[in-house]
Amino acid sequence: MIVLTGCATYSIQPKSLVDQLKTFQIIKTNEYFQKFAAIEYPSNNLEKIECEDKKGNSVWLYPDKNTEFIFTTKSTGKKVKAYFDTVLFYNDTIYGLRSRLLGGLRIIPVSDIDKISIYSEIPKIEPVPK
Repeated sequence: MIVLTGCATYSIQPKSLVDQLKTFQIIKTNEYFQKFAAIEYPSNNLEKIECEDKKGNSVWLYPDKNTEFIFTTKSTGKKVKAYFDTVLFYNDTIYGLRSRLLGGLRIIPVSDIDKISIYSEIPKIEPVPK
């Protein structure tokens, strides 16, 4: 059973994100279609990710093209955003794009991540079986 809800924010621990990316990311080039061109960008091709809702329940989140990761850094406390499908893990570092059209590569060492939120406009979720 997949549930559709309104805008929502979910959380994930840095270790859990890294473990899931290490295990399930398949880096491929995807295309993002604009009015006049197709833009290519690297994608993690994750179909879903395990995270927690605001009540602390484990859920599978099925992202769409507008789902974003919001990383809060330890060193500066700044929030760094990147589209869900562009977030990749390589050599103890998270990489992601702020814009598929303009790029805006974000580079965040995993050791500098304090908190991770996932924002979804129209989330599709299902409970993770216990």
